[in-house]
Amino acid sequence: MVEQNYFTIDDANRVIPWLEERLQSMTSLNETIGRLRSDLGTLVQKRTSNGHGDTDEEVMSNYKETDVATNKLRSLVKEISDAGIILRNIERGLIDFPSVREGREVYLCWVWGEPSIQFWHEINTGFLGRQALE
Repeated sequence: MVEQNYFTIDDANRVIPWLEERLQSMTSLNETIGRLRSDLGTLVQKRTSNGHGDTDEEVMSNYKETDVATNKLRSLVKEISDAGIILRNIERGLIDFPSVREGREVYLCWVWGEPSIQFWHEINTGFLGRQALE
């Protein structure tokens, strides 16, 4: 059984700058992966229309670049997960921190762009159940 790591509000606030750096990198990597996939579609169309030619090398290069970017993205996601933080959505930067409130497990909820932890929710309600900290 894995021991649960709980965050206080102060603990969670301390890691926000670290998370912002990783979210920025992940957003950039997602954009790169999207561009590479789009480029691959163009290369595959070009390849089928002209036989193959120099597009073979371009396709292989695209695969390699996509693989590198995907592995970097996975590594960043794992870093966050290994810290005991739950990444719910990369694009929105939606993060949950396991915490204890009034003797029960809850999540401190943070969205990229918020200056600090300001909300929490029950573990079964999700983002729509966010409540302001008192």
